[in-house]
Amino acid sequence: MRRLQFMTRTSPLLTALAVQGRALADTTGSDGATAPPAAPTWAGAVSVVIVLLIGIVAIAVAAKLYDQKRKREEEAMSAQAYVGDMFLREFGTIPIAVSATGSFWRRSPLVLSIRGTVPTPELREAVIRLAKQELLRQYPTAQIEDHLFVDPLITRERAGRV
Repeated sequence: MRRLQFMTRTSPLLTALAVQGRALADTTGSDGATAPPAAPTWAGAVSVVIVLLIGIVAIAVAAKLYDQKRKREEEAMSAQAYVGDMFLREFGTIPIAVSATGSFWRRSPLVLSIRGTVPTPELREAVIRLAKQELLRQYPTAQIEDHLFVDPLITRERAGRV
């Protein structure tokens, strides 16, 4: 069964190759005058140069976009580490996490999401206020998303164990 399928699929290919070989044999053996090959034209050379220039420009644009994306991600990670270290210095063992996201475009602001649980509303306000002050100093266009929750059952001692 497989052999039959192989033969039915390859027979047109073999026929095409045989016809082409016969045609080549006929033209090489004839003594008739053949037309000289066409001379290269400027239009052909110009089109090749244009295609090469378009390819080079496309590669340059892709490299620039990739570099811009890498710089934006690096800026987001730097801001995340900066604020995370500041929280660790100021608030110690309270479970607060910072995650930074940034858009690909430079015009859109860097967004830092602050998540965690704090024992009092005053501490929550202190965390947000400190984050805004420090971000304003280092990253003036950055925005903060507040995802902090107040849980009065959690104490500083329990927060250190969590």
